[in-house]
Amino acid sequence: MPCMAPTAALRSLRRRATGAVASRSALARQLSFRLRWSSTRRTDPLSEWGFERGTAVDRHLIEEFLHEHRDLVHGRVLEVKEDLYASVLGAARVEVLDIDPANPLATIVGDLCDRDTLPEQEFDAAVVTQTLQLVPDPVAALANLLAALRPGGAALVTVPSLSRLAGDQDRWRWTALGFRELVARAGGDAEVRARGNLLACRAFLLGAAVEELPAGVLDGDDPAYPLLVTAVVRRPAVGGGPTGR
Repeated sequence: MPCMAPTAALRSLRRRATGAVASRSALARQLSFRLRWSSTRRTDPLSEWGFERGTAVDRHLIEEFLHEHRDLVHGRVLEVKEDLYASVLGAARVEVLDIDPANPLATIVGDLCDRDTLPEQEFDAAVVTQTLQLVPDPVAALANLLAALRPGGAALVTVPSLSRLAGDQDRWRWTALGFRELVARAGGDAEVRARGNLLACRAFLLGAAVEELPAGVLDGDDPAYPLLVTAVVRRPAVGGGPTGR
């Protein structure tokens, strides 16, 4: 057997040790998850949202929805807080909206509920994920969003049905029916769908990651146990613009 140089041997040992530590860490997380999952007494979550452990359950469902409708994302696109999805989905130009003037990524600073924040008929699409629960007037926010779309444009919107609170500005939760009616009040039309099931809801509230769940758990939706609602909100191609402003 050829003799391994000392430095190569050390590198090999380090790689093995690192791999062993990573393996033990993953095993510890799995055991922790199983213990918490099976317990009916534990009230503390595994993590805040699941990001610390892998892919957050709600983000997995949101990203599935966005990729299902990526054909609607083109041209000039509006996204809230950062360009997290718009460019990946196919936008040629992205404008980032944020109420916080300290956000260096924001190209438009203002309140989505304020009718003067967005220019009218300037965007081919918008990506608005998990935002409307934070605004004081979601009808006005949707109406302003629709007015900012060009005729025929669409906004890909997600809202929570079930979630821990996301700070002291968190106000609202919706069912599919409730959100469809909200869009109608804002003067739009929407294809609305409830996403998630009982196990998805439980895993998300627990702060578990998608990678920790049994295969297939997130494949089916149960309308009785929605985790979130997704909607393709459209501005009519001709005539009859939004009436909620």
